[in-house]
Amino acid sequence: MKTFKTSVLMSAILAVAVGGSLLASPAACRTADQEKEDPKIETLLKKPRPLSTNDQEALSKAIFAKLADAPDDAAPEFFERYYKIVMDRCPDTNRAHESYWRLTNLYGRAYGEPQNAEIIEILEQFLARYNSSPVVSMKKYPDEMLVFSPLKSLHQAYEDSGQHAKITAYYDGLAAQEAGFAIYDFFDYASALEKTDRTKDAVVWYEKFLKKTEGNEDVDFMREIAQDRIKELKKK
Repeated sequence: MKTFKTSVLMSAILAVAVGGSLLASPAACRTADQEKEDPKIETLLKKPRPLSTNDQEALSKAIFAKLADAPDDAAPEFFERYYKIVMDRCPDTNRAHESYWRLTNLYGRAYGEPQNAEIIEILEQFLARYNSSPVVSMKKYPDEMLVFSPLKSLHQAYEDSGQHAKITAYYDGLAAQEAGFAIYDFFDYASALEKTDRTKDAVVWYEKFLKKTEGNEDVDFMREIAQDRIKELKKK
């Protein structure tokens, strides 16, 4: 169940997720249904699917302008509704990619706890729909740390909801291409293997992680964990 956070700190965090607007408590919130629809948005939404490239740009631009002007007491559902419209009706725009990113942040930060089911649903859709993106990184570990990674956020949602088998399934499909792995992929794969009771495989990948990170002081803590896990797993 979604429980809206009302603290000033959380409202400030939410401003990032929704593009700058602070959100208030449910008692003061107005839903999207209570808002008068912008005539331009309404007209474009009445057009048959799929929208032309120009119409997708126009609709997504109008929606983002509406979100930027949203009242301070707008509910999370207000933003959710419009991000989903952009994702659904304007899939060929850069704003669609941005909407997946912003909606993921909304689901992760606007409520009492992350809405993992919703995060998983939209990010699985994103990764099935797009092979590249001009807005977000398709890598799990982007070269620039602050760039949003749908794959990393999806795996975090899998982790938080105990769906470790989905993480191993992803890496199982890439194991033959480990030359392209980031060092953290080795650790993530080993950890997921351990949590799905694939003990021998987990040891192999923890050892690969240690080999890949030998002499790397930046990951000393993770190396200690890997060494401890190997010792424990070999006892089984």
